[in-house]
Amino acid sequence: MAKQSKELQELTPEEMQKLKERLASIRDELLLKARERKAEGMYEISRDDLADEADLASVETAQDVGMKLAEHERNKLFLVEKALKKIDDGLGEYGICEGTGEPIGFRRLEVQPWVPYSLRYQEELEKGRRG
Repeated sequence: MAKQSKELQELTPEEMQKLKERLASIRDELLLKARERKAEGMYEISRDDLADEADLASVETAQDVGMKLAEHERNKLFLVEKALKKIDDGLGEYGICEGTGEPIGFRRLEVQPWVPYSLRYQEELEKGRRG
């Protein structure tokens, strides 16, 4: 029981700083990947260079996968920037579950510092979608 109550305590200033640095690093990585993907022309297909339908299908499949990955990374970037804004606002909203208002817990935030929900609430959301 004491373990659970320790996990649900609000973040210390040291924990907050560590998470802020990690979020900034993740944001920088995601932005760099997006710039690289754009520079490599991942979003464009040149049909002029394709010999046949199989080549076209292969390129379109690769582009579709690339676009889905880019969309996932854009969503993650949005959450990362939202988390950084919460920290910078200094209103004490970072690390608080948007669904329950309870602290999320440092260990969960260490793994995914951008998450807006506690593990318990996230599981409830996922069960609701399945059922």
